[in-house]
Amino acid sequence: MNSLKSLYVFSFPISALIGLLPLVANASNSTIEEEMFGGATQSGPASAAPTEQLKAAPSEASVPQQSEDKNSETLTLGGRLELQATLLKSSSNSFGDSPVNQSTGAELYLDSRPTDDLRGFVKGALTQRKAPGTAGSQSVSNDISLYEMWIKWGGKSAIYTTVGKQKLKWGAASFWNPTDFLAVQNKDPLATYDIRPGANLVKLHMPFEKSGHNLYAIVDLENTTSAHSPRLATRAEFNYGFGDFTGELTTTLAGGKDQPLRFGLDLSTGLGPVDLILESAWTRRSNQKFYEKITTENGNFEFKNRDRAKSAIPQVVAGLRYDIKYSDSDSANVSVEYFWNDAGYSDVALEAYSFIQGQTQRLYLANRYAAASLVLAQPGSFNDSTLIFSALANLTDKSWLARTSLSHKISTRSRIEFAIAKTGGAGEFSGGIPRSVVDKVKSSANLPTAARDALDRVSGVQQDFTLSLTAGIDL
Repeated sequence: MNSLKSLYVFSFPISALIGLLPLVANASNSTIEEEMFGGATQSGPASAAPTEQLKAAPSEASVPQQSEDKNSETLTLGGRLELQATLLKSSSNSFGDSPVNQSTGAELYLDSRPTDDLRGFVKGALTQRKAPGTAGSQSVSNDISLYEMWIKWGGKSAIYTTVGKQKLKWGAASFWNPTDFLAVQNKDPLATYDIRPGANLVKLHMPFEKSGHNLYAIVDLENTTSAHSPRLATRAEFNYGFGDFTGELTTTLAGGKDQPLRFGLDLSTGLGPVDLILESAWTRRSNQKFYEKITTENGNFEFKNRDRAKSAIPQVVAGLRYDIKYSDSDSANVSVEYFWNDAGYSDVALEAYSFIQGQTQRLYLANRYAAASLVLAQPGSFNDSTLIFSALANLTDKSWLARTSLSHKISTRSRIEFAIAKTGGAGEFSGGIPRSVVDKVKSSANLPTAARDALDRVSGVQQDFTLSLTAGIDL
């Protein structure tokens, strides 16, 4: 009875939002319909997806289409071919003995708009990966992935419905997005393209053209096994302007039966060349297991479960973005972020133990992180090149990663990228767990055998640097 009551209480914002939709049926006009279904290209902070450095093949919010009056074609085919080679240099190998991984992929999409208010989209990829095996052999894996497959339709009530596997990118920050509640997996902030798969959703979207505001009601069916188990979410995006202060404020609420209750707040404020970013999330009834380390009577220690189901677990990202004009025609974008993560740990042993137990993921292991980036787009006379410097640091285990990438446009539809990443310290960003930490964790009196085996596999692994070369063609 209590679980049903909590589900009813949470469902109230969804019901209230859906009930209000018909009352604002005239809030949008044909301009919004063109943006949704292929007329004008979407623009403006309210309709655009959260900031990313580069994008892959178009998704729901980024595929421009022409109206039927201008183009009789209703189906668009496209995609991208990509070849990549990556060399992994560790502290124990010479450069000549360093393993080289290879990846060959074809990403394809079909975008159909048979009528002005109906659109279908599907995107998938064929990928082959080769990696060195044992005794000079090579392991080969082939993968077929479905990233997105959805149908969108609109109506006279100005409510747009999208059903199917679709990608959402929530969050104002660049490196960490704790408010990206419905994402299938965490974003890789250093990836050139965001290739994460979408989730199976039913999404109702009500845009307001004049103000740029957006309201969403979402049913998440990705991991649903019964009629009472889907997650529900509401999201509201508001544009604001007060003199020189302009930006966007977003609130998100997500939860469901036997699901964590999560609240998110994103704030992006522009003041001249400076953008201030704040992204925060609070979670109750978390389904993540938390641990604490206690000392036993004989002086050893043990890992114990820590009950935080009734506690609110905060995660906050604060950032600054600044455009520096260094010549008459060139500017550099500087971004810095600090992440305080109460779902992570300030103890390296607890961080390592939670990771091998599968309870925390990389970039969310520690309770404190910092990151910075410098982007030089078309610097000087290099009008076809982009140079990006990035750095991340785990402030708990003191490991860090610095990366430099140079992307050059060979032709209108082809690009090549060279990147080098250097790691330091002994911890998360060096690719393993220091032996001293492994020995400390293994001294626990109640450590499971499976955990001991996992520790042995990552003990002392220390990646020195990574070189990668990527060539891609847009179809």
